[in-house]
Amino acid sequence: METGVKPVQSGRGRRGRWPSEQKLAMLQEWRSGVPLEEVCRKYGVNAALLYRWKRSLDQGLKESGELIPKSQVATLQRRIDDLERVLGRKALEVEVLKKAFELKGLKLPEGTSGG
Repeated sequence: METGVKPVQSGRGRRGRWPSEQKLAMLQEWRSGVPLEEVCRKYGVNAALLYRWKRSLDQGLKESGELIPKSQVATLQRRIDDLERVLGRKALEVEVLKKAFELKGLKLPEGTSGG
């Protein structure tokens, strides 16, 4: 008898919740070429459930094709926005310093571009 991974039971009722790591593992197994029916049988899940998970994670695909949960996408997007804002401030500081050097008639230090 093949032993499959079972969902974590949550409170009352028969419905279990699959941890994100297990969902991702099942979806990656399916994406790697294992037939859907085999993945469903192995883990004891309905094909419709895998399709639902896939659809909900489609928005969270990284360019490399690695699946990440949607909850992490929002966090990562905020981090990107913060870094872009900091980069913009630094670029503005550089432009101000270049202008100050130009007005004083000074040369830029070695290794910097003249603009």
